[in-house]
Amino acid sequence: MRTAIAIVLVTGFAVSAQRSTPGIKPTSVTFKKDATVLGEVAAELSKVPAGVTVKVDPPASAKAKCSAAFEGTPFWEALETAADQTKTRLVLREGGRVVVLEPRPAAREISAVSGPFRVVPRSVTGRLLLDQGVSFHDVDLDVHWEPRMPVFRIDTQPRITKALDDRGTVLKADGGSSQHYPTTAMTEMKVRLAGLTRESKQIATLEGEFRATVSEKLLTIPFKDLTGKFPMTIEKDGVTVVLKSFKKEASTWDAELELTYPEGHPNFESFEEQKWLRDNRLRLMQDATPWEPDNDDVTAPGRKVNATYRFKLLGNANPIGKGWSLVCETPTPLVEVRVPVALKNIPLP
Repeated sequence: MRTAIAIVLVTGFAVSAQRSTPGIKPTSVTFKKDATVLGEVAAELSKVPAGVTVKVDPPASAKAKCSAAFEGTPFWEALETAADQTKTRLVLREGGRVVVLEPRPAAREISAVSGPFRVVPRSVTGRLLLDQGVSFHDVDLDVHWEPRMPVFRIDTQPRITKALDDRGTVLKADGGSSQHYPTTAMTEMKVRLAGLTRESKQIATLEGEFRATVSEKLLTIPFKDLTGKFPMTIEKDGVTVVLKSFKKEASTWDAELELTYPEGHPNFESFEEQKWLRDNRLRLMQDATPWEPDNDDVTAPGRKVNATYRFKLLGNANPIGKGWSLVCETPTPLVEVRVPVALKNIPLP
């Protein structure tokens, strides 16, 4: 089999569609200053709790004039507005936790923003299967989100509900999608389209949605008095955490916890269980000094999490006393969201 391939890269800054994502709201930005520069805006955007550090490169670009008129503006919309004013583009680094504003080429980047998510087409590849006489185009998408929001499960491709070329020709998208378990704040998706011809100049409309299992943020729950009676119970943002015991067992100090999530917790197959448990952890603190557990057992039957963490301490340290605490980290209640995507005027090779 022989394949003919043509590729066009979609680069530059943002023409975006702002749409809501039910269940999870975007981080809002309030910073109003008419006479400022890009470096100052980047510094302000780094302060908001989206989990993103915004940088400018090269440093000379930080002096570019930029008018900030953000009042409750969604984070990605604010960042794209600043980039548009200074002819820069968003470049993701460190798994989406760093966004660098760099000078953009002449072309503007196409994007779709939906709540805390942002989707950008990165390439279009035309393929012709000569032995079958079949042609199609693959659209590669970068999907990323605010890093403060853990995403535990996400579709590998969106379900396309509407696809047209610039002449109004209806395009057919392959159906079906598996699921991916990202460990950073970004992933890739692909859409395969049939129906584009040599007369087609653009994918004028590409609309659909994808599913994701997400949490609003990670919770930090401290148990500060380890000399008290057990069990100790703390409820926060709908999650109930019970420290059932903390005691010495042979050569370790063992902490036993039970976490209960609200009804409606998404279903996970047994092989997926550890995917969403990845962010559950417990640290033993001696004032500001953390002690990591040497091993743990964590399981999640349904919406309950049962966990035992074992700490080996140096010497004869006794963590039952002043200055010691246990700090639990766990996600807020998980929800299933359907994220709309609406991309316009994607150029073709």
